[in-house]
Amino acid sequence: MAGEPPALPPHAVLLQLANGATISRCLALVADLSIADQLKDEPKDAVALAAACQAEPDSLYRVLRTLAGVGVFVELPDGRFQNSPLSDVLRSDAPGSVRGIARWIGHPMHWRILGDLDYSVRTGRPSVLKDNPGKSPFQILAEDPGTQAVFNEAMTALSLGDSAAITAAYDFSRFGRIIDVGGGHGTLATMIARVAPAAKVVVYDLPHVVEGARRHLDGAGLGDRIETVGGSFLDSVPGPADLCVLKYVLHLGDDRAAARILANCRAALGDDGCVLVCEMMIGPGPESVPARIMDIEMLTGPGGRERTEAEFAALFASAGLELKRVIRTPLPIRLFEAVVRA
Repeated sequence: MAGEPPALPPHAVLLQLANGATISRCLALVADLSIADQLKDEPKDAVALAAACQAEPDSLYRVLRTLAGVGVFVELPDGRFQNSPLSDVLRSDAPGSVRGIARWIGHPMHWRILGDLDYSVRTGRPSVLKDNPGKSPFQILAEDPGTQAVFNEAMTALSLGDSAAITAAYDFSRFGRIIDVGGGHGTLATMIARVAPAAKVVVYDLPHVVEGARRHLDGAGLGDRIETVGGSFLDSVPGPADLCVLKYVLHLGDDRAAARILANCRAALGDDGCVLVCEMMIGPGPESVPARIMDIEMLTGPGGRERTEAEFAALFASAGLELKRVIRTPLPIRLFEAVVRA
């Protein structure tokens, strides 16, 4: 159509994709330096920004100029920078902030894991294990408290956004006892308890994890509404339950582990019970690009995978469950509702 910019030739498009690593690293750096936070109230130039974060002004300017070229920040005619709609969500206090996620994606450990993708492709094993035989991915992460803190911040930010989308898209009020399987520190359980005030909600995770959840829940004033139970979902799930919720749990493992977890959920349910799996879904077209990228994260990190709708249905069937429906949300996460198979 007239007035539209000409389409880029294939080599230019491919070069843009190949150079995505540079943009990603620049994003992680400005997230680390809290640049978007500094620009919350007024535009500033690179000299002022560099002074606040102990950077070299010209080098920082070049990074900001690059990001402004792709819509992250706005460079004003006088050389100052201000936030754009994209950089606004890099602020620490922004609703749905992606600052923590950007920091993790550009963190040296994540950089090394992704850089060793060839190891995963050759061996089928997580690349994080390449130089750490005999350890699990999460053991490796726990050995560096600073790195683990960056990772936890990213996962908390991801959980907050996804949990809000889940509770907006699904009716939890029809269930009496809800088990948040692998519920971490209770972010999703807290939101479920607020939208389903009559339900008894249980956070089920490893004992050392639920210790942290208990402190979080007591601080939120929900200690009497939400129970915490320690254990391994690979061994069992505490029943009786009307609904078992699994958010970003099944994708951490292979099909064998996922089927085992679902079978344990089935054993905890009554005949009218449900399982709600909250994960991304591999599908046709560009809509599933976030899921395909997450699939590479699972390949190189914990050794899990993202799945298609048919693959989810097969997993449910192997555990005596039937996929009833797939519920969309505004985010890439999908809700897979399964019922006990008659």
